Formats: sequence, C-alpha cells, structure tokens
Amino acid sequence: MAPDSRPIPPLNLKRRFAVTSLAVIVIIALGLGWLLSNMLTQRMLQREGEVTMDFVQNLLTTDHSGGFFLNPQDPELRTRFLSSMEHVTSMREPVRANAYSRDGTMLWSTDAALVGRRYPVNDELDDALKGELVVHSGRLGSDGPAKAEHEGLALRAPFFVESYIPVRDAPGGQVVGVMEFYKVPVQLNEAIREGLIQLWLACAASALGLFLSLYWIVARADRTLREQQARLAETQTLATAVELAGAVAHNLRNPLASIRVSAEMLQDGTSEPAETTEHCQDITSAVDRADRWITELVRVSQAPQLQDEAVALGPLVRACLEEMGAEMMRRNIRWQAPEHDPAPVRAHPAMLRQIVLSLIANAIDAMPDGGEITATLQQTGARCVLRLTDTGHGISDEVRQRLFRPFFSTKSGGLGIGLALVKRMVTQWQGEVTLSANSPRGTCVEIVLPRAATS
Repeated sequence: MAPDSRPIPPLNLKRRFAVTSLAVIVIIALGLGWLLSNMLTQRMLQREGEVTMDFVQNLLTTDHSGGFFLNPQDPELRTRFLSSMEHVTSMREPVRANAYSRDGTMLWSTDAALVGRRYPVNDELDDALKGELVVHSGRLGSDGPAKAEHEGLALRAPFFVESYIPVRDAPGGQVVGVMEFYKVPVQLNEAIREGLIQLWLACAASALGLFLSLYWIVARADRTLREQQARLAETQTLATAVELAGAVAHNLRNPLASIRVSAEMLQDGTSEPAETTEHCQDITSAVDRADRWITELVRVSQAPQLQDEAVALGPLVRACLEEMGAEMMRRNIRWQAPEHDPAPVRAHPAMLRQIVLSLIANAIDAMPDGGEITATLQQTGARCVLRLTDTGHGISDEVRQRLFRPFFSTKSGGLGIGLALVKRMVTQWQGEVTLSANSPRGTCVEIVLPRAATS
C-alpha cells in the first residue's frame, strides 16, 4: 500500500501560538518572580542585619564594653556589657540574644541556661568570627529545633531571622567576638510581604502585557495570511473556471459541428434512407457525447457540497461490476468481485459509486480484445483499501504522472475531468488514490479510504 498521504489539516496559528507562548511566558514569569523575590527578601534581610550590626558596634564602642569578649572575668567590663545588653533586651523584635567569645563559647545569653555552652558545629558562627555578617531566615520544624542553639525557640517564635554580627575592638579592627540575634521582625516581614506582592503583580502584569502584545501581532498576521489565502483561492478558482470554460468550448465545438452538418444533410431531402439513418445516429452520438461532458462538469461543481456518510464498500463494488456486466460480456472481459465485506468507509455513496463505475469503464476501454478485471478489498487498521486491476495494455510512467491532472485525457473524446474528480473527491474524504502497473501487464488502481466511526 502506498504511504499515508492524508491531507495536512490547516494550521491554527493563533491557537498554537496562544498555548505555546502562554506556557513559555508563564514559566519565564514564575522563574523571574521566584528569583527576584528571593533577591528582594535576602537583600532586605541583609540590610536589616547591617543596621543591627552598626547599632551593636556603636553601642559597645560608646560604653567601651567590647572588651568583655576578651576578658569576661573583669567585673567592670561585665557590668558595662550587661548595661549595654539592657538596651538590646528592651527591644521588641529580638527573641533571643547570645554573645560568643572567639573560641565559640557562649559568654552571655538572654536564656541563662545556655551560658557556658559551646556548639562544635556552627558554620554561621565560624563565618562571623572571620568578620562576615551572616543573616538568614528560617522556620522551626514541628519535630524540634534543627540546630542545638535553637533549643527553646519553638514555643516562642516558629519563624525567625537569625543574625551573626562580628564584634570588633575598634571600627575596622580585630574581631573579638560575635553577637547572635534571633528576631521576629514583624515590620520587616510586613515590608517584605508588601514588596513581594508588588513584585509578583508586576511580573503578572508584564507577562500579561507581553502575551497580549505578541498575540495581537500574531492574530493580525494570521488574519492577513487568511485573507491572502482566501484571495489566492479565489484567484485559483477563477483560473480553473477560465481553463474549464476553454476546455468546454474547445470540446463542444466538435459535436456541435457534427450536429450542424448532419442537420444540413437532412434538410436537403436528397439523402437515401440509409444515409438519413446514419446522420441521425451521428446526431445522437454527438448529443450523447456532449451530455456526458456536461454531466461531468455538473458533478465537478457539486462535489464540494456533498456530505459524506458511512458506506458499505463491498456491496457497492459488486453492484457496480454487475451494472457493467453486460458491457464486459460483450467485450469478452471476465471479472472477479470481492468475496468479503470490510467495515464501512466515510464517503458519499452516489459519488463513490460514480468513481468506481468510471474506473471500471477506464479498465474496459484499456482491454479492447478482452481480458480480466479483479476487485479486492482489504482492511488495514482504521483504513480500507479497494484495488481494481486489469490486464489491459497498461499506461506509461509519463502518462501515469499526468492522469490525475485536470483536463488531461488519453481518450480522443475525453474531457479530462474523470480521474481528476476521483483524486479530488478521495482526498476530500481524507483518503488517497494511486495508479501503478499491474504484473505481468495492465494497470492497478488503489483507493484508500478511512473507516467510518462506529457509534
């Protein structure tokens, strides 16, 4: 069977662009929003940590209590340091404050039970002892604190901001210790929330604006393409009509001339009865020939309006062979009908019958000295195949490539519409038609049609 050549459905540019572009723009907007929201949150937390670091450094420098980190046993330094920490503990946001010496020992804490402890694994503390400001946010899990120094925080503040602030003996000097603050920054959280809302609204508005702009451009382009395709179709239709009119005028001229000559001979009144009969037969033959051409033209004009339906292919083919049976017997042609019936196909029954009759008539004309016509049916998946083979003289490759073109015919009296109409209608039914050489001689016409949908 020939490869699948179903007609390609028209491209719905607007729908495909809308789905694809919307998905891509949404993904980009979500990714960009997530990246910017993280940057905004981290930047605001970092800025809040810098403000806290400046406050603590200025406080410890002003009352000269920073020496407590180097000499925590000194009573005077301890008094000064505790006095400074009263300002810190009086603040609303800190939930816990800790002070670490250079070796990581907790010298002071708002939770007295933690004083003197030392945590072997604390990467943030190690970074702060190197002089870096470390700020990050977190949420305590329901299964308990994730870090040892978080003990006792779960009941007080599930969400917190943790800051490790290096303390220097003088501005820009050596790091002598670290202050750690756990905060629940209500105002900062509200500012971050408002900022994130504005950021996501901006991302959504930008994505929507970009999508609408691009969709408008593509919709306009699609409309222009459709208008151009419509104009092109009109131009092609007009060209076909002009070519068809020329073919009709050219082919009708000959039978009309025969009718005129025969009528003039009859008007003379000098013709013998045998000659009169011959002239009448010529007139009848010419009128029949013109009538066949006009019938083909009417079928061509009506073909696009025909509605397809479920057609039983086996009985239709057998009926066509029986209808042409008398003509085949007169020409000494044998025929073989299909033995089984496949599933119904989608087609117009009257037009499909006319197509099969036309193909059988072509096969009969190809065997003037007799021969055999074989019709077979085969079902392959969702398609049914009709093969009509004959043992005639065959067709050359050059002629075979041109047979399905409009107005091409190998018959002297043919209009060249029959096979072109076959091709057009089978394609309209989402099928295909091919013509090939039959072994050892003759021609094989193969029509592939889709199966009718079962209810």
